[in-house]
Amino acid sequence: MVFYQYIISKEKEDKTMFKKNGLLKSPDSKPKEKYLLLFAVAFIGMMISFIPSMIVNKGIFLYYGDFNSQQMMFYQHCHDAVRSGNMGWDWGTDLGSSFVGSYAFYLLGSPFFWLTTLFPSGAVPYLIPWLLALKTAIAAITAYAYIRFFVDNTSACFIGGLLYAFSGFQTYNVFFNHFHDATAFFPLMLLGFELLVQKNKKGPFAVAVAICATISYFFFACEVVFIVIYFFLRCLDKDFEIDMKKFGLLILEAVIGVMISAVIFLPSALSVMGNYRVNERLYGLDLVIYGENVRIPRIIQSFFMLSDMPARINILNSDKARWASMAGYLPMFSMAGVIAFMRTRKKGKDSWLTKAIIVFGIMACVPILNSSFVLFNASYYARWYYMPILLMCLMTAKVIAENKDDLKKGFVPVCVVCAIFIGIGLLPTNENGVVSYGKVPEYIELYYIQAIVTIVMIIMLGTLIYVVAEKKLDYMKIASAMTAVAVVICMTSSIVYGVSQGTDNTDYINRAINGGDNINMDKLESGSENYNADNNFYRIDTSENVDNWCMFWKLSSMRCFHSVVSTSIMDFYSSIGQTRDVASRMETKVYPLRSLFSVKYYFNELTESERKGITEVSKPETLANLYGFEYVDTQNGFNIYENKYYVPMGFTYDYYCLDSDIQKASEVDKTSMLMKALVLTPEQAAKYNNILSYYSFKGTDYSTDQYYQNCLDRRANSCSSFSYDSYGFNAKIDLDKDNLVFFSVPYDDGWSAKVNGQDVEIEKVDYGFMAVLCPAGSNDIQFTYETKGLFWGKVITAVGFGSLIVYLGAVRFTGRKKKEEAQPVEKKA
Repeated sequence: MVFYQYIISKEKEDKTMFKKNGLLKSPDSKPKEKYLLLFAVAFIGMMISFIPSMIVNKGIFLYYGDFNSQQMMFYQHCHDAVRSGNMGWDWGTDLGSSFVGSYAFYLLGSPFFWLTTLFPSGAVPYLIPWLLALKTAIAAITAYAYIRFFVDNTSACFIGGLLYAFSGFQTYNVFFNHFHDATAFFPLMLLGFELLVQKNKKGPFAVAVAICATISYFFFACEVVFIVIYFFLRCLDKDFEIDMKKFGLLILEAVIGVMISAVIFLPSALSVMGNYRVNERLYGLDLVIYGENVRIPRIIQSFFMLSDMPARINILNSDKARWASMAGYLPMFSMAGVIAFMRTRKKGKDSWLTKAIIVFGIMACVPILNSSFVLFNASYYARWYYMPILLMCLMTAKVIAENKDDLKKGFVPVCVVCAIFIGIGLLPTNENGVVSYGKVPEYIELYYIQAIVTIVMIIMLGTLIYVVAEKKLDYMKIASAMTAVAVVICMTSSIVYGVSQGTDNTDYINRAINGGDNINMDKLESGSENYNADNNFYRIDTSENVDNWCMFWKLSSMRCFHSVVSTSIMDFYSSIGQTRDVASRMETKVYPLRSLFSVKYYFNELTESERKGITEVSKPETLANLYGFEYVDTQNGFNIYENKYYVPMGFTYDYYCLDSDIQKASEVDKTSMLMKALVLTPEQAAKYNNILSYYSFKGTDYSTDQYYQNCLDRRANSCSSFSYDSYGFNAKIDLDKDNLVFFSVPYDDGWSAKVNGQDVEIEKVDYGFMAVLCPAGSNDIQFTYETKGLFWGKVITAVGFGSLIVYLGAVRFTGRKKKEEAQPVEKKA
C-alpha cells in the first residue's frame, strides 16, 4: 500500500511538473505510467520461454539439475506440509530437521510459495512456471519503480525494468528459482531508502526491509552489506540530503522491518548458525587473490555476453564456482549503457553511480571483499550481483532518457570485449599432435548459442544506435519493443538449452512426480516378517540419480539432497569420516548405517533398457556390499530390497565406546561399531558407566555375522510402539534394567522429553542423535518439539507490527499538527 501511494503521488508530481512548464494541455497529456504494460510484457515474455517444455510435458515445466532434484520437490513437500499443518519437525527431510530451519532459505518466506497453498497438491508441479513468470513480472515493475525515482522518461524506465527482470542473473537462476523471490522485491528496499531520505516518506523502507528479511535470510544478509555501501555512495551526491534525524529514521525503520520478519528470520538464523559451512573462512593469499586463474575473466565475461549456465562453465572452462550465479548480462545493451554512463558522467550529481560500479567491480575481483556479502564465508558466490545489476539498469535507462547518442561511447567497447571472448572459443588446441579449432569450449552447443545470440544482440543494438536513432522514428517505442524482443530471445535460448540438459522428462513425471501412485508400501509391509503395527516407522534408501524423489512419494529417506538440514546430521557424518556437504549420499559399503537409521527398504533403480522393456529385468536376490538386504518386489522401475536385519525406531545398548575408539577404526568398521556400542562423551561415560559397560573392540567385531547379531540384539531391545507427528513422538519400551533408549532422530535444541510423565534430560549421543534415560520396567516416552526461536519470533513480529502502526500513526499525527499550525500563518499572508 505504501508503495502504491508513492506511485500515485509520482503521477501527481509529474502532472504538476508538466503544468509548471506549460506542457500540460489536458489531463490526458501527462506521461502514462507503464506498470501494467511492463507486467504483461514481462509475464508473457517469461512464459514464452517455458512454453516448449510445457507443451512437451503437458503443462509441467522441467529443467535440469537442482531445479528437477530440489526445487520441484521442495515446493511439493512444503505445500503438503503447510496444508496438513506439519510445520514443526519435518520427518521427510533427511533423517529429520526443523521445517522452518530447513525451508526458510528456499521458500517458506516467499509470498509466491504461499499462493500455492490455495491450490490442491496435484496442482503444484503445474504452478511452478506460472509462479516464475509472476516473479519476473514483479521484478520488472519493482525495478521500474526504483528507476522511475531517478528517470522521468517512462519508456526508459520500462526498458530498465525489463533489463533487470531478464538479466543474466535471472536467466542463470531459473536453475535456483527461489532466488527470483529475492530479486523480485529487492528494488523496493532501495526505493524505500530513497523515499525516506529524499522525499521524507516514512514507512516504505520499513515495509521493504520486512519483506526482504522474511523472504530470505541469506539474501537479506547480502542486501544489508550492499545498502550500507549504497548509503555511503549516495552521500557522495551533493543533492542527497541526509541529516542525523533522517539517519536515525533509517535505522529505526530498518529495526522495525527486521522485527516484523522475526517469526521466520529468528528461527531460521538460529538453525543455520551451527552449520559448519557458515563458519568456513578464507586465509592467506586466498584473501586477496583468487586461486582460479580464469575467475576475473569469467566475471568480466558474465556481464558482456550471454552468460554461462549452472554447472556448464564453458568458454573459460573451470571446475570451480560452477553454481556461483556468476551472471549479469543485460540483453541487447550489454555494458554499453553502463560504459557510456561512466564515460560521460565522471563528475556531477550522477557520478555516484559511476563510483558505485567501480566500487562493486573491485569488490567482485577481491576475494575477501566479495565474501563480505556472505558474511566472509570461504565458499565463493556471486549471488549478490543482482544488486549492482539494478544500478546498471538505472544507468542504462538514464543514458537512453537523457542522451541516447551517448550509447555510441559504449557500443565499440562492448563489440571489442565480446569479440575477444567469442574468439577465445575458437582458439586452437593440440590433441595428440592434431591441431583443432573450436574445441576450447567444453559445451560446444552452448558456445554456439552464446556466440550467435550475443552477435544478434550486438547487431540489434547497433541498429538501435545507428539506424533508429539517426532517422526520424519513434525511438522510445522502437527501443522498448526491441528490448522486449531481446529479453525473450536471451531467456528462451538459455532455457531451451537448459531443458535439453535434463533427463527423460516423461520418465521423471511418471516415476518421480506421480511415482507414489506406482508404489505399494502396504503390499511390502504385509509380506514383511518384521512388520509391527504398533512400531512401523521406517526409512528407505535409494540408489543414485533419484535425489529427493521420496518427497514426491511421501516416504522418509536417509538419502537427501538438501543444503540446510539439522546441524546434528552434519556433525554425525563429519565425525565418522563421511562427506555431507549439500547432500546425504552414503555408499552401500557403509551398510550398518541402514539398520542404525531404521532403514527397511532399499530402492535400486533398473537400467534404462530394463525400464523401457528393451532387455529383461534382472532381479538379483542381493546387492553387492548391501549386507542383510534381500529382493522382495519390483515397483515403479525399481527393484526393492528389504532389510532383514531392520531395527525398529528406539532401542537400547549394553555397551558404550568413546570417540577415540571410533577414530581408530576404518571407514566401514566405524559404522559397524555404531551397532554394537553407543558413542558417549567422556562426561557421559562417567555419568552412565553404572548402566552401560565400556566395550573394547577386537578384530572379530567387524564381521558381517557379528553385524547381524548386533542388529538382532538391538531389535530385541527396541520400542514396542512408536508414533510420531510434526510436533513430537511417543514410544513405549519395557526394560529389564535402567538404560539409555536411543532414537536415530537428530538432536535439536527444540526437543524436550518426558519419561513416565517426568521431565528428563536429552543426551546428544552418537555425535548427533538423541537418547533418554529410562528406568527398569514399562516406560512411556514422550518427545515434544517446538521450533527454537519461533515463540520469541512471533512475539517480536507482533511488537514489530505494533511499532510500525504506532510509528506511522505518530508520523500522521505530527504531520497533521504541523499543517494546522501552518494554517494561521497562511491566512495572515
